[in-house]
Amino acid sequence: MTKKKINILDNEFVPEHTILTEEESNEILQKFNVTHDKLPLILDTDPVVKIIGAKSGDVIKIVRSDSPAGKSVFYRYVIGEDIKQGLEEDLVDEIIEEESGEE
Repeated sequence: MTKKKINILDNEFVPEHTILTEEESNEILQKFNVTHDKLPLILDTDPVVKIIGAKSGDVIKIVRSDSPAGKSVFYRYVIGEDIKQGLEEDLVDEIIEEESGEE
């Protein structure tokens, strides 16, 4: 019995994902007056991220066409597991500081 591979990008519920060029990324950051670290994050281990070949540091444009408001566009910043681990540690430290009253 052979396993059949399914391309998840063909699923109607998976929105369109596109890797932005550095120039496009910079334009989006300027347009919304944000930095990379203010964008929502997506892991480089995400199945769609892996399929489209995005790497840590890339910005991905996600277009959802099934929204009641019509087309919705989102941007995500791709991070690796190492960065995720560091963010989790920083968040824990921040929570501990808040609970202890330190700043």
